[in-house]
Amino acid sequence: MVQEHFIMKREKKEKSNAKSNYFLILEKIIAQRIATGKTQINVADHLNLSEGGYFKVEKGKTKLDLERLFEILEYLEISPKEFFKGME
Repeated sequence: MVQEHFIMKREKKEKSNAKSNYFLILEKIIAQRIATGKTQINVADHLNLSEGGYFKVEKGKTKLDLERLFEILEYLEISPKEFFKGME
């Protein structure tokens, strides 16, 4: 019983870390978008999404998959290696 409690607590912590890392990635996307002078509309058009659809991606309401992440990074002119630099 006690062991199950610690396993559940560890799993919850891992999910929490994953979620905070996910939102950190979204924040970095927004910062890079702004740094390159691109608007949400620009990125949405590039991804063939509505502006509202892309807004939901940036806000974390729509899950961002790897393929779309790499499309965004390419459009924002930053390599995945550079984008993830410093993230641990």
